[in-house]
Amino acid sequence: MSVWAGLDQGAPVRLSTLVVGVDASFESLYALELGAAIGGPHEATIRVAHVHPRPGPLSASLKAAAEYERAQGEIDEAVTRQATKRLDEYPGRWTFVARHGHIGHELLAEAAEFDADLLVIGHRSHGTVHDALLGSVAASAVHHSRRSVLVAIPPSARS
Repeated sequence: MSVWAGLDQGAPVRLSTLVVGVDASFESLYALELGAAIGGPHEATIRVAHVHPRPGPLSASLKAAAEYERAQGEIDEAVTRQATKRLDEYPGRWTFVARHGHIGHELLAEAAEFDADLLVIGHRSHGTVHDALLGSVAASAVHHSRRSVLVAIPPSARS
């Protein structure tokens, strides 16, 4: 039996919306460029998603919470500048969204709400033991997603 049995072989693969998780790291910016390369020929709409993790201890201090929000605003501006630079000639539409919470959960929620055909995320390894004990956003997304996930690994990190 063919792996294509039961599929409408005449229907093309739909790629109209992508969510790309970006945090200003080299790996996430590579994921953005890869997402643009894949989505470009389809003129897919890209949602650039940046997630702010919610630190628990800061909630007790208004000053610390305000400083955290200010710093996150600066990071949002930096991420938006980087996305604008990289998507300057992108043929489709793109938007930026900032979310708060658990990074993996929020990226999956954004992909679901945006009805993304593909979620693209970078993988930044912290070492075998750290990754095994704490997991990673990439592993969590692949494991829990109900849509296609592409884990982008830059060529320089493949050795």
